[in-house]
Amino acid sequence: MDFLKEIVFEDPDKIGGSIKATIQKTGKLGFSSGAMDFMNLKSTPYFKIGFPAEGNAGDLIYMVPTHLKEGAFKVAEAGSYNYINLKNVFDRKGIDYKNKTYTYDIKKEKTEGVEYFILIIRKK
Repeated sequence: MDFLKEIVFEDPDKIGGSIKATIQKTGKLGFSSGAMDFMNLKSTPYFKIGFPAEGNAGDLIYMVPTHLKEGAFKVAEAGSYNYINLKNVFDRKGIDYKNKTYTYDIKKEKTEGVEYFILIIRKK
């Protein structure tokens, strides 16, 4: 059993659930509890939201955390649930959230000292 000393085991109580976001039928981008922890949504009041210049709208969403309201979208809270109301953005981009399910995995990146998140659509 000495070989077990060479293994670092994961603690299921520290995993925090799945890290995902979903566009709700209301046009709100909702976050799982794991995503809320991963993105530190309790301490991040706003996000700048962006999309790639080319490609299918809704396949990738870029989110840059900020404490400045200007040019950013507010993180709202409903009980233990966090979301960002992006209905008008999704409508303008032609993202058909009313008839299709858009679920994203979330990845953290850092470029030129700026930390941001990339939401990557889950393919079915």
